[in-house]
Amino acid sequence: MLPETRPAIICLHGHGSNGAIFQYQSRKIIQVLGTRFRFLFIDSPITTPQPGVGVLPYFAEVKPYRRWHQDANTIGLFDVTPEDIVRERRIVRHNLADVIERERQNGLGVVGVMAFSQGTRVATALCLDPELGVDIKFAIMICGICPSLPLTAEPLSRTLDILSVHVQGSTDPWSSKGTRLSKEYFNQKLSSVVKFKGGHEIPAKSQDVDNIAGKVMVEYDCDSVPAAPAMISV
Repeated sequence: MLPETRPAIICLHGHGSNGAIFQYQSRKIIQVLGTRFRFLFIDSPITTPQPGVGVLPYFAEVKPYRRWHQDANTIGLFDVTPEDIVRERRIVRHNLADVIERERQNGLGVVGVMAFSQGTRVATALCLDPELGVDIKFAIMICGICPSLPLTAEPLSRTLDILSVHVQGSTDPWSSKGTRLSKEYFNQKLSSVVKFKGGHEIPAKSQDVDNIAGKVMVEYDCDSVPAAPAMISV
C-alpha cells in the first residue's frame, strides 16, 4: 500500500446528525478538495433520539443520531447535572484526542476542521485547545453557532490566527450566531464569509462549493500539502 500523502480535515456534524449523514451532505465539497485533503467524519460518542435540522425524512433510518456535549448553561434543564457536563466533556475530548493523535502518528496530521451547526461550537473549542489544536491551520464553519463549546473545565477564549471560512445561508434563522462566532474567536483579517442561497443547511451547488474550496486553497500554503500521486484513485 502506498503511503498517504494528504493531511486530514476533521469533520464535526451538527446536533441530531452523525458522521455518515454529514459526509453525504458534504459530498460536493469532498469532491473538490478530496485530492488535497482526507476528510475524517467523526461520530460524537453521545446519542440523542432527536433528529436535527434537515435530517428528516431523507436520513430517517441512518441512526443513531448524535449530539455533542452540553455546557454549564444547561445545568438544571432537562435533568442535566454538573457531573453530566464533566462526564460528557471528558468523553468528547478523549474521542477527538484519539483521532488527532492517530493522525499525528500515522499520517500528516489534522490541518483543518470542517463543521456544521452545533459542530462549529466544538470545532472552535478544538482550535482553541493548546494541545489538540496546535496543528490546525484553517476552519470551514458552515452555519456556525456561538459560543464555543468548551473541551476543558476552564473555557478558553482568544483570537485564533488561522484562516477561517464562514458559510452562511441567506435564510438561516441563526445566521447572526455564525457572525458572532466569526467575530468573537477568529482573526478578521484571516476570516472570510461565503453566502449561499439557502437556509440552515450544507450547500451543494457547484458555485457555492467552488467558492468555499477557493477560499481554502488560495490562502492555504499548497506547497506544504503534497499532491496525491497520479496513480492513486481518489
